[in-house]
Amino acid sequence: MEIKVDNYLDLTIEEVYDVISNVHIWPASLNDNVKKINFLNSMIKYFIEKEEYEKCAKLQRLIDELENREQDSGRSRVVPN
Repeated sequence: MEIKVDNYLDLTIEEVYDVISNVHIWPASLNDNVKKINFLNSMIKYFIEKEEYEKCAKLQRLIDELENREQDSGRSRVVPN
């Protein structure tokens, strides 16, 4: 049985999408929000080419959440007098 490389790539990206968007587990190499956002943007480009816009929207929501966390982490939790 011959497996096409394109099909394998599609299956792999679909699996990564499921794990990131549903299970919320990230590969160890994506250890900060900037790397995660860059990775998600690459996935969005892939799904745009496949015309899977619902997945693009879900990935964009994940990016928005990561950006909000990044902004919140830069703010002080101490209230000034």
